[in-house]
Amino acid sequence: MTTGVRKRSRTLAAWSDPVPRTLTSRAVGLLIYAAVLGAVAAVVAFAVQYNPLSTRNFAASGDVTDAGHNVVRVRYSDGDTFSFGFLLANDGPVALTGQKIQLTRGQELLVPVKVLVAPKRAAGNIDYPSLKSVLRFSFEPGGQRWVVVRTRFANCGRFRVGTFETYTQFQVTYKALGFTKHAWVKLPKQIRVDSPPDSACPSRSA
Repeated sequence: MTTGVRKRSRTLAAWSDPVPRTLTSRAVGLLIYAAVLGAVAAVVAFAVQYNPLSTRNFAASGDVTDAGHNVVRVRYSDGDTFSFGFLLANDGPVALTGQKIQLTRGQELLVPVKVLVAPKRAAGNIDYPSLKSVLRFSFEPGGQRWVVVRTRFANCGRFRVGTFETYTQFQVTYKALGFTKHAWVKLPKQIRVDSPPDSACPSRSA
């Protein structure tokens, strides 16, 4: 009688390397992260460079000595006021919220007194009755607002006779796409103010 030893059959279990699967999942995650980051960067870049504002039309109330195609020349009269208006347009597809409009600082020949805003139908009217001081104003895509800037002549003593200042642009602070922007916008016409002679400048002749 022969006694034999039963050999156990060995079954090879299916085996796979987990490393490639881990690497694949990580690569997909990185690709998704890069795509999201790229999209966010594109939105930020667009918002930073986005400036859909433009101007058209122009009206002035004051002693205008010369009104050319691109430049309006205004006579300086110490303490008197000078007002001008223009249409401000939102040419972009995104609604804006206007917050501030600023033309000059306080030490120039034209000192800002007040900035007023009215609907488009008021265009050309410097003394439109429903003009309101600018705090906030909504600005739909393709919308336009009539803006009137009231200024006062001052500071001639800081400028020599024969010198002048030319105002070519103004700054608008507005909010769009969740970002607050400070954009420079060209005036429809440049405004030139000449420094007056000593006889017309009390602070210089004193």
